[in-house]
Amino acid sequence: MRKITPILKSLGLMDSEISTYLTVLKLGPSTVIEIASSANLSRQAVYTAIDLLTERGLMSSVTQGKRNLYTAESPAKLLAYARRKNIELNETVNELSELLPDLELRVNGERPIVKVFKGKEGIKTIIQDIEESSANDSYEITDVDAMYRVLKPDDLKEMRNKLKKKKRQVFGIYADSQARESQRVTPEWAVLGEDDSGFESNIGIYGNKVIMVTFHGKMYSVEIDSEPLAQAMRILFVNAYDNLKKNMGK
Repeated sequence: MRKITPILKSLGLMDSEISTYLTVLKLGPSTVIEIASSANLSRQAVYTAIDLLTERGLMSSVTQGKRNLYTAESPAKLLAYARRKNIELNETVNELSELLPDLELRVNGERPIVKVFKGKEGIKTIIQDIEESSANDSYEITDVDAMYRVLKPDDLKEMRNKLKKKKRQVFGIYADSQARESQRVTPEWAVLGEDDSGFESNIGIYGNKVIMVTFHGKMYSVEIDSEPLAQAMRILFVNAYDNLKKNMGK
């Protein structure tokens, strides 16, 4: 019987449940007093174990006269219980696998803060946040033609002036029909080829934030506050920017 104990423990049974089940399996229908005496357990421990075993479908009771007798279900029922637990465990593993990306984001207690804004007012909310940010550098990739169909130069003028006063360096990758238009957006710029235009959106990185803005349809703006994501996007941007600048110089 020594080998059965760790197996039953792996199924979630407590020591008192194991002792009670194995004792009743050996004794047959028994009273609590008989079980407690044979299993060397207190009556309260036996009552608790019986309740738990009954919930698991491993024990049942019958009344004979004035006595309540408790019976251990057959080992076949124990095997059926083990199979149910195995199915539940597999389901739990599958659920955990689906939740893993979310759990990874919670490492060290940190989780990205995601905000979604709608329409032109949402874009202005993002612009205001950029103005108030204390970040030293900003990066953006923008479809300029699409942006100016939604925003007027005056909508961006105040932000640009504030960033200039803060001496914040702004690096931009732009798609537009007039390449030199980019010079009026930011002094540090690179232009995409014609084949890469028409994406009607903006992606920006500043501080620990990544922002994504659409200039099409209902227009949505998404703000993600996450240092790892911002750092990854910054690396991608810098590499793309440097390659474009090299090609522009040829």
